[in-house]
Amino acid sequence: MKKKYRNSKNALSEQKAINILKTDSEEATDRSAKEYEFKPLNLLKGILGFVFVLAIAFGWMILMLLIISFVSLSYLHFNIDVMLYVSAGFAAVCGVIYILAKIRKSIGRRKL
Repeated sequence: MKKKYRNSKNALSEQKAINILKTDSEEATDRSAKEYEFKPLNLLKGILGFVFVLAIAFGWMILMLLIISFVSLSYLHFNIDVMLYVSAGFAAVCGVIYILAKIRKSIGRRKL
C-alpha cells in the first residue's frame, strides 16, 4: 500500500511540474509576441541610440586626429577638412556596424 501511495504522489508531482512548464512556455510565447509589436517608443530609442553612436564615433575620431597632430609637433599635420572627412567616414563605418549588430541581435531573438 505504501508503495502505491508513493507512486501516486510522484505522479501528482510530475503532473504539477508538467503544468508549470506548460504555463511557463505559454507565458514566454506571449512575451515574445509582445516584444515584436511596433511601439513608437522603441523606434525612438533605436534612432536616438544610432545618433548617439554616430556622434560618439565622430567626436572620438576628431579628438584622436587632433591629439596626433599636436603630439607629433605638426610633423603629421591634418587640415580640418581632412579631419572632418576622416571622422565622417569613421562614423559611417561605426553606424553600419551598429545597424548590422542590431539586425543580428534581432534575428537571434527570433530563432529562440
